[in-house]
Parts: sequence; structure tokens; C-alpha cells
Amino acid sequence: MGHQYKITGGGYRFVASLLAVVALIVASLIPPSVHVAKADDDASAASVTPTAYAANYGQLVNAINGSQSAVIAITDNIAFTEQITLKGKKITLVSDASACSTACELTYASASDFSLFEVIGDSSLTFGGGTEDTNKLSFSNHSNGRLVQVGSANDRGTVTINGGTYNKNGGTYNKNGSTSNTTGDGNIAYVFKNGNLTINGGDFKNNYASAASGNTTIGVTRSGGSVVRSSGSVTINGGTFEENRTGENGQDNLDFHGGGAIWSEGTLIVNGGSFSANKSYAVNVKSEYKYKRPAGGGAIWAAGRLVVNGGTFQDNWQMGNEDLYGTGGGAIYFGDGTKDTSYNGSMVINGGTFDSNRSMQDGGAIFVTWNCTAVFQQGTFVNNWSNRLGGAVYTEEDSVSYVTNAVAYENYAGHFGGGLWLCPSGKGVTSDHGGMALFDNEANTRYDRTETGAEITQDIKDGKKYRHSGSQNRGVSGAGDDFSIMYPSKSEQTNYFQLSVEWFTGDHVTWHDDGEPSQSANGYLYGVNDLSVNSMERLTEGNEYTSDATLDPGPANNIYHGYGLKVTKFGSDQAKQNAKDAFITFTKNTARLSGGAFGSNGTVDFVKVYNVSWNKISSESSNMLSGSEWLLVAQNDGAVKSGPIHLDFGNATDCTTTVSATGSVSAAPEEGVWCKVPDSVTDSYYSEFKGKYVTVVADNSGIDKDSENGQFLVKGLRDGTYYLKEYRAPDGYVKSEKTYTFAIKEDHSPTISETDGTPLSNNLITNTPYGGVSWSKVDSTDGMTVLSGSEWKLQSVGSDGNAQDITGADGKAITITDCIEADKCSASQNNPYQDVDSTKDSFKLTYLPLGTYRLVETKAPDGYDLPDDATVYYTFTIKENDDRMNAKLYKADGVTEVTENKVPNDRTKGSVIWYKTDSTKEGKGDDARLKGSEWSLTQTKEKDNDIAIGKRKAITVTDCISDDDTKCPTDSQNPQNPTDRDGKAGEFQLKNLDWGTYELVETKAPAGFHKSETTYTFVIDKDHTSPAEIQIKNGTDPVTGNIITNTPITVNSLPFTGTGSQTPRMFLPYVLGTVGAGLAVGLGLHVARRRMARQG
Repeated sequence: MGHQYKITGGGYRFVASLLAVVALIVASLIPPSVHVAKADDDASAASVTPTAYAANYGQLVNAINGSQSAVIAITDNIAFTEQITLKGKKITLVSDASACSTACELTYASASDFSLFEVIGDSSLTFGGGTEDTNKLSFSNHSNGRLVQVGSANDRGTVTINGGTYNKNGGTYNKNGSTSNTTGDGNIAYVFKNGNLTINGGDFKNNYASAASGNTTIGVTRSGGSVVRSSGSVTINGGTFEENRTGENGQDNLDFHGGGAIWSEGTLIVNGGSFSANKSYAVNVKSEYKYKRPAGGGAIWAAGRLVVNGGTFQDNWQMGNEDLYGTGGGAIYFGDGTKDTSYNGSMVINGGTFDSNRSMQDGGAIFVTWNCTAVFQQGTFVNNWSNRLGGAVYTEEDSVSYVTNAVAYENYAGHFGGGLWLCPSGKGVTSDHGGMALFDNEANTRYDRTETGAEITQDIKDGKKYRHSGSQNRGVSGAGDDFSIMYPSKSEQTNYFQLSVEWFTGDHVTWHDDGEPSQSANGYLYGVNDLSVNSMERLTEGNEYTSDATLDPGPANNIYHGYGLKVTKFGSDQAKQNAKDAFITFTKNTARLSGGAFGSNGTVDFVKVYNVSWNKISSESSNMLSGSEWLLVAQNDGAVKSGPIHLDFGNATDCTTTVSATGSVSAAPEEGVWCKVPDSVTDSYYSEFKGKYVTVVADNSGIDKDSENGQFLVKGLRDGTYYLKEYRAPDGYVKSEKTYTFAIKEDHSPTISETDGTPLSNNLITNTPYGGVSWSKVDSTDGMTVLSGSEWKLQSVGSDGNAQDITGADGKAITITDCIEADKCSASQNNPYQDVDSTKDSFKLTYLPLGTYRLVETKAPDGYDLPDDATVYYTFTIKENDDRMNAKLYKADGVTEVTENKVPNDRTKGSVIWYKTDSTKEGKGDDARLKGSEWSLTQTKEKDNDIAIGKRKAITVTDCISDDDTKCPTDSQNPQNPTDRDGKAGEFQLKNLDWGTYELVETKAPAGFHKSETTYTFVIDKDHTSPAEIQIKNGTDPVTGNIITNTPITVNSLPFTGTGSQTPRMFLPYVLGTVGAGLAVGLGLHVARRRMARQG
């Protein structure tokens, strides 16, 4: 057993100082908190403090295993020795700002044939916090392996990527597929059927998906997608996907589809992000038309459900050109021709920009294959190019596409249909004069060239396989600048186009024949007959069309040629400009053969749809308000077909539901995605919309197409009745509880009304502003110590300056207490008087209406004085300005600002009592009291801090003897008044003592008594201020009842006997000897005790 040392007196002070220094050193070694802000909200920043840190694999495993929920800061590169599986855990991984100055790598220790993470069950894993410092995690330069596996074959899982670097994984491009990632496609994430992945940001560059055949470690077929391979649900809100690519498959892997960055057969929703320079080299090897195998998608290959609400697709390439069928999509390839409609599902293009994408086959930007449904209702297609059909978009046979309020101008085709082209089996339907506005397009053989405009004189040029050189010399000069349809080449096949002379804008136009494709021309092959035209002189011969007509070539109508047309006259000079306000725009796109903007071998329905707009303003200032979200509701059952077109073919499913702690069932719709409110909902917000379709419209995001703050524009809505309800109010404003409604009936600008029929002026919807105030309680002496336990009430101050308590339902003033349990710290518009800050000792009120308030303390923290509420209170004013959520507190004078809203409390002064008593008296009553003693009082510590010896002040305390305590004298020079305030003899009471440690020493004993040589101590703090709480101690031993005794002085009076020579002086040696012996014994005992203390 080791030695134990007892340290007394100054030793204690030395050790305390040493520990303080150590504490400071340790504190300096603790990594700082990580601050996180939403990527799209500069004004909103939350502080996320890591709960654990990890510098190596073992520490990371321990941190994850040690908690069900954790924020773990990575402080160094971490090499994984095996997969970490999360099941039932909520983990966030962030980078440490100082440790990961460039990046902290998540990598492999040796073997790399596994995913670093597997997330299954109710688990969630989040990478990054949304700010630069927290987003420096990296998974890069791995030719094998994967970052995360989301879910499993039979289980779900949730992963969110807020940022980071995920580059150069899967090896380098090798067209022969010899480089093979044994974990399969999706180098960053593989999402199983029930998995859910959200990407809000991050760099995903130069990743590669091998097209090699062979088994993978998770037993799935290689299909494509170098960043993400998914059968589940993926949402892209941001991020940069650049120069990702697939390999080129051979006959040993005919099921390889493509998708340079993403492959998805589940649900894929793209709300934002940038996809650039991604490439698919997937090919159909020695295929035949009947096989309909898919191959393409420079950025994305998808089936099932694809919704594009935003984002940018630029310079993506589909490179394969081995076969004429089922290949294309410079940016997106949708569907699998070998599967039926239940697998392929539908695609909705509801926004986004497609710029300069290239296909070495069909669909410069987008290719839609057999057995699919697609909706093109918003977006911009510009400068895209295809080596054959559909400069921007191509849709295959047996597909159905809807195009709403579209314009195509200044697009180009090498042979047929500079704007729109229909194949020998293509069908064009115009609904309610919703035909695509076509003008200033051009079909001319001079556009039968490469993407750069170079003439194709040989099949391979600049390393690219253009094939079919010389096709520019066929077909004279082409036909149909704006539109062309081919003669049906298959037996019993029909094709047609419903020509409309009225655009969706209401403007009227005139069409004219513009060349005539021959009966043998098909427009999709490169031969002489395939591109031949009849001898009709363009624009001078043929017919003019001034009324709607159906163009229906074929033997049934004895029409043995195709059609080429051009818009030659306009009803007004403004017609072209009106058309350019279309929902979807095609311009500057080029197809080498046919369909400069849009080409189809399927059915295309051109539908006229409408928009609705509204504005959010302040009820006080009429300023536009940003940041609100809305629930848009449409009915779509039976004969009622409101909402966007895609609701008709089952694209929308039932909304996800949630159950509250009280059992209320609520819907959980997503931004920009339509779903049906199930009958099971009981939440009052959704109950009125059971059976209807809803989506969330967020300001300046998703389906809001007005980029101005507070101004909303939703496009693509058909005739019908709709409802609007505020889903989230602008920050600092009260959410409207009203339900609004509007009807669309051939009206471009429907009027919104309240449900009672009251129309809104200019569709302006107001919000009432509210504000908030935060404060904390601090010790007035040091200004820093934060105090707990205070309670408050709030008063409203009228224009007359009078304050009234804000009361509850019981008519009593509402008490505001400190909330410290996060799940209970919530307020509402109807109950704003609840602390919403779960941080202990901090208060925050929100939802406060505009006005002036008075904050009054009703209960002080323990050990502190409660101020007089008549003179001490704090005022603040909520007014509509940029900082009303952080109102400033002022003292009662209304002028003096409270620094940082830290409200001070004075410490309650302490009081101590002790008694002087004759040690020989049995009783401890008044008859035992000893009068006349004097004392010295010295404060040695101020709260917990030592007072330097040179600065300590000893104060004399004398025994006050008076019939009236109030007549005990005070020391005007000493505001603490440490004089005896008790008039009874032998009883002492000191008042108004500051917090700290005191030493009490008797300096004069009562007459006839020995003076005490003991130094007594007592402490006054927040828990010990009243006399009953003060315990005087003798060292560490308490003095019972604070009764300090004195021993009487006794005198030896025995008579002297004998000769008289025995004088008192004769006894002196004996006395001295006795005293000396006693001292020796005492010293020995003292030494023995110290030795025993050391030895334990």
C-alpha cells in the first residue's frame, strides 16, 4: 500500500493552484465545437458540438458502439480493417476544422473488398455538417471498395451526405473492363430497395464503374453508376458530379446499362446539384431491334421513378455507338426496353437546365425508351446535340410523353424537323391548343455534322465513332424547318399529327408545307432512300394551313409521303416573345439527322396547362417575405383531374405518415413531390385533404419557378379546384391557419380566395410578424457565473405605459421557468410563453407579437436576492426589423441596455452567530454566557478564490451588550457592518457578510477565563447564508451549536508549612520541569500523529 499524505494549511492552496493549471492545460487540448449551418441559409447557423472524437479506427468503433446517438468529429485519417455496421444508431461524422485542414481520409488498412459502412434498420448515418469545416471528410483514390451500403436485401437504412470529397474511386477508365471493383457499382453508395439516401452537397468526381462481368462481394449484377447505384430512394439536393464514367461492356455483360454518375431503378429525385462532363460508354453489342436493351445516360440511367425539379446538366456524354437501337441520352437515359411499364414507371422533368450534352446516338440530353411514360413540363434545353435523332430529347416506340406549354426555336436538324420530328410510328396529339410553339428552326443538310460543326468525311473523327460518313450529301436539303412527320413504313402502322394553328399563348399562326419527305424516307437511317425527299419546292409549293388539321400519312388516306412544315405567319408581332415565356424551352439544339429539338417514335401529347402565383407580405409593412413553404392540394379522382399530368398515371403514391406521442396520425409530404393523403390521417392540418394529392412548395426551390423572395409561381396545373395552406411561415412571422382556394378554368392567372369566397387582393397573403427575446441570469459580482432556478412573468406595456400581467386560462400570471429537456422545450403561436432554449440557465421566448414588454423576476436563484419588482424589471420592444428575434433588454429606466441580455442577481449576504460559554457550566443557557470577549474576523477566500495575504483585512469584533439590538453600534467605515448585532452578552451575530471563507480568532477572553488559541472557520455561499446554515469549524471538526467555550483561570492557594524556608521560588524548578515534560509529551504525540498520518 502506497504512502498517503495529508496536506494542510498552505499545502491545500498549492494543490488547488496546481490542479487549476492542469485543468487549463487539459482544456486547451480538447478540440473545439464544430459549427454547422444549412448550406442554403447564411442567416441560420446551428452549433453542433461533437459528443466524441476519433483519430483511428478503434476510437471510431468505440465511439459508435458507445452511444445510440452521437456526433463524432474525425481528427485524422482513419484506416478501416473491416466494415462497421450501424443498426439502430443515429451517427453523424464531421471533420475537425483544425485537424482536417485539407481532408481527413476514410480509407482501408489493407483489404478493400468491402463497404466501410453498412447502415441497416432504424439507423441513420450522416456525413458532414453542412459547412466547410465539417465537410472535409474524404473517400478518394480507391480502385476497390465502397463508402457506404444503405440498407440490405431485407432491411432499410438511411444515409445523408452533406458534403465532403469523393473522387477517383473504382479505378481508371478502361474500355475493355479489365479494371474491376469487386464490390460492384456505386463506389460511394449502394442503396438497397428499402434504403434511403439524401445528398445535399459534396464533390463526386472522376469515379468509375467497370463494365466487367463477374460476381461482386454483395452478389448483384453490374449495371452502372460510378457514384450511386440504387434500387431504393435517392434525393439529390446539391453536390457536384463531375467526370464520372462507366466502362464499355462486351457480350459477357449485356445487362450493363450505363449512368456515368448514378444508376437507379427505384425512386430518384433531383432538386439541385451540378452534373457535368460525366460519360457513359455502355453499348448494345451486336444487338437487334427486338431486344431493346438499354445503354446510355452520361450522368444518369434510371427506371421506376425519376423526378427532376432542378439542377444543371452540362457537357455530359453518351459515347456508345455500336448499334442503332436503344442507345442514347447524353445526360439521362430513362427506362429499360426489355421490361414492362410496371418496372419502368415514369419520368417527370419539372425543371433544371440541360446545356451542351451530347449523344453519339439519340437524345442529346434525354432518351426515353420503350414502355415508359414521361412528362416534360418545365426546364431549359439549350445547345444539346445528338449524332442521330432528337438533339435535346428522343422518345422511343411504345412510350407516351406529355409536353406542356413548350417552345422550340432556333433548333437545327440535318434532314427532317428542325424543331419537332415524328418517326414513321410517331403520333402527335394536341390537347386544348397546347401544341408546341415552333418557329425559326431549320432543317438543312449543313447541320449533318459533328457537335462542333465539322463535316463528317470519315466514320471516326477525333477519336469518336460518328459512323455513316457522307450522309450530309443525301436528301437534297431536307424538309420541315419547324416540323416533320414520316410516312409509316411498317405494315398496319399508323402515325399522325394534330396540327394546331393556336399556341398555348392564345396567339394564332399559319403553317406552310416546307418540303416533302418521300415514301421511302424514314429519317432515322443514313442511307440515300432513308433521307430522300420529293421534288416539292420548299415554301413555294404545297399548302398553307390556317386552321387545325390532322396530318395522317399512309395508305388509309392515300397519302404516300411524309410532311415537312414551317410556321410562316404570326397573328401578332408579340407572338414570338409571348411563346418564349413557355414553361419548357428548347433552343440551339441540333440533331445530325432528325428532330433538332424533339424527336419521337412514340406518342407525344402536347397539353395546355396553367400556372398560379401568389405573394407573401408582412401585415405591418407590406414587405415581401422570404422562406415560407406551402401545401398545394389538388383533387385527382374519377372525373376530376386536377394537378399536374403525371398524377393520371399513378406516379404519386400515398404520403408517408407519422404518429405523434399523442397518437395523432399526420402526413409527411416532400418538397416538389406529389403524394396522396391517406384516409388514416387524424391530424387536423391534413384531415380536410383526405384522398387529395398534395405537395410542398418552398420559396425559391423545387417547383417554385419565381426566383424573387416571397413571390411564388407554380406551373403545369390543369383545370380544376385547388387549395393552399401555409406549411411553414417565414422566419419571425405567425403561420396562417387559413385554407385558401383557387380554380383554374382556361385562366392563366387564377384569383386566390379564402374558403368563404373572399378574394385576395392581387393574390397577396399576409403574415403577422412576431419576435423573440433571450436572456440568462448571472452573478452580479463576477458577471460571468450563470445562475439556475429563476422564474419570471411577462407583462405587456400599453401605449399609456401601464404594464399588465400576461395571464393564462386561469386568469393568473403565466410563470416562465427554465426548460432543460429538449423534447419539452417547444412553443407555438398559441402558447408563446414557454422557454424554447433547452440549454440550462438560458431562456428564450419566441412567437411574441409586436409590442413592448416588461420582464419581471418572480423567483431568484437559490442564494440570491429577489429584487423589488416595483423598481427592478427589464423592458424590451418587438418591432418589425431585421433583429426582432433578438430583442435587447433595458433596465427599468428604459435607457440603460443590459449587456448581452445577461440579467444580474445580487448574492444574498450571509449572517453568522456564535456563543461564548463557560466550559464548566452544565447548562448552556444565558447563565453560562460570558461577556466581554473580543475577536478578529478575516476573509481568506472570495467565493472560491484565495485572497492574497497582503490584501486580507482583519476586522475587530467586540461584544455588544444592550437591551436593544438596534442600539448596537455600527462601523460607518465598513459597509459590511461586521460588528456584533446581538445585544445579549456573550452572543454574537454578524450580518451582511459577502460570500467566502472566514477565519475567526479570539483576541481577548472574558475576564477570568483563558483565551482560546483556536482559529475557527466558516463559509458563506449560495447554500449557506442564514445563521442556521453557518457551521463554525475547528479545523475540519464542527463546533456544536456554534458554542465556543472558555476555560476559567484557577489559582493554587495551598498553605505553606515547615520552617518557612520553603518559598514559592523553591517550587519553580519542579513547575518548570512539569511544564517541560508536558511539552515534550505533547510534541511527541504531535510527531507520532504526523508519522501515522503519512504511513496510513
